[in-house]
Amino acid sequence: MRQREDRHMARAVQSRTIDVQRRILDAAVEVMLEHGYSGASTVRIQERAGVSRGRLLHHFPSRDALLIAASQHLAKARVGELPSEHTWPADLGERIDAVVERMALTFTQGYFWAATELWIAARTHEDLRDALLPGEREIARAVRAAMDGFFGDELASRDGYEGARDILFTSLRGMALTTSFDPRAEPTRRHVERLKQLMRTVLLDG
Repeated sequence: MRQREDRHMARAVQSRTIDVQRRILDAAVEVMLEHGYSGASTVRIQERAGVSRGRLLHHFPSRDALLIAASQHLAKARVGELPSEHTWPADLGERIDAVVERMALTFTQGYFWAATELWIAARTHEDLRDALLPGEREIARAVRAAMDGFFGDELASRDGYEGARDILFTSLRGMALTTSFDPRAEPTRRHVERLKQLMRTVLLDG
């Protein structure tokens, strides 16, 4: 009986610990999104998470440790954001257009901009760069697999598909980065329409 109670208490403590860590990491991502990497101070994160200074330092003894953990937390969240189920148009041309639109939308989400802050910081922060790489590689694999599912077997099996898929992804990411300082809608819309035409040309006319 006593052992069962001890196990129950241990699980409860572990659950509370995980909950506090998740709150802190979610807060770190939110603060990075609002204030950038340089503005993501432990004080701001602590206040956003609603925890004491001692509690934050107990879980993450330094700002670097916290933001590196946040980068790993963010990577998992970004993979989880990829839709697993969606009804795509039966017409192949319309399906291509719908996939391009859906992928463009992923680069407007908060997770993408928080990740961008980490990428820029990692250029001169070796520990952060080393922490980011495994998660980014996992995300790249997950995105490729998701896009293959979006386009479907008939399109994904065609000659030129893999190259076109990768160009689509990198082009949309580059377009999104441009909107960080030039948020005009018209150039973005024009670029998306050109990518639709490119994918149609490669996959339907090639």
